[in-house]
Amino acid sequence: MKITEITMTKAEFAFNKPFEIAFAVLYGFQTMVLRIDTDEGISGYGEAGPLEYVTGDNLDTCMVIADEFRKKLIGTDPTAIQNIHTVMDSMYHGHTAVKAAFDIACYDIAAKKMGVPLYKYLGGSDPHLESDVTIGISTPEAMAEDCLEWKNKGFSILKIKLGHDIVSDSARMKAIRKTVGDDVILRVDANQGWSLKETLQIEPLLKELNIELIEQPLRDFDFEGMKEIKMRSTLPIIADESCHLPADALRLASMRACDGMNIKLMKCGGIEPALRINAIAEAADMFCMLGCMGESVIANTAAMHVAAARRNISKIDLDITFFSHCDWITGGFVSEGGKITLSDEPGIGIQVNGF
Repeated sequence: MKITEITMTKAEFAFNKPFEIAFAVLYGFQTMVLRIDTDEGISGYGEAGPLEYVTGDNLDTCMVIADEFRKKLIGTDPTAIQNIHTVMDSMYHGHTAVKAAFDIACYDIAAKKMGVPLYKYLGGSDPHLESDVTIGISTPEAMAEDCLEWKNKGFSILKIKLGHDIVSDSARMKAIRKTVGDDVILRVDANQGWSLKETLQIEPLLKELNIELIEQPLRDFDFEGMKEIKMRSTLPIIADESCHLPADALRLASMRACDGMNIKLMKCGGIEPALRINAIAEAADMFCMLGCMGESVIANTAAMHVAAARRNISKIDLDITFFSHCDWITGGFVSEGGKITLSDEPGIGIQVNGF
């Protein structure tokens, strides 16, 4: 099988309402949607969802780099995915979002070639998984109201964005737990917004409120601080912005600097490096979460397949399609609340209309 053509286009998606995290307010997202065609008539779809302050690139750079990759990859075998990465890595360091787009499209093709959904191609057997849904930062009352609304929609796991200051964050969590009751799992994500001292100060309250875990309390470079918090906390500590590539996962595992790692396809460069991160974490007896940033159904569904294929990926944070809308990319999965069932169509199982 050979690649005959690679096509890219820009796409824009809006959130149902503004979404605030510790370091930004997001109103929607733009992505690069990519299609790879082959000489066997099989096409695969991928997507790059860059976020400059996380991935270091933007939509314009993705389009430029993708065109450079296109020139080198036409004529190669898309199912030889490690070779695809070797070619891309030999040309550019970083640019993980655009590398993820090519990686996802190639996995889509490989699974379609085998006639199986991607999760089965990756070795999985169960198409069912359950995701949390993320609550953006607002007033305690507004966040509690949002949480109750999502609970009433059938979501039993909520991830709460924090990181402004621990006084207001404490008020937020007390209001949320009081409003949703004890039958909802709550996770918190500070997005690097706390200091070591603040994290240790708020941790007892989070324990009292039966919070499941704390995600990325400290700055991404503070591996030593993350290690100290892990040693002193009674709650599991998850690394997100500290864990981009397999090398980061190895450092975190070697230092015992966290209990788990949040893998995102856009951070690490796609499915192939995501599987390597999970293997490192699993060997170190650490669990993984699979998360998302600004991606549509294409990349989000690909991540769902990865999560469904690996038991060590025990936390699912693939919620962006629950609060954004797209009518020209369909399929992939169906959901009831946070409970997801992947399509049994070959590959990712999505249909892209008009591209």
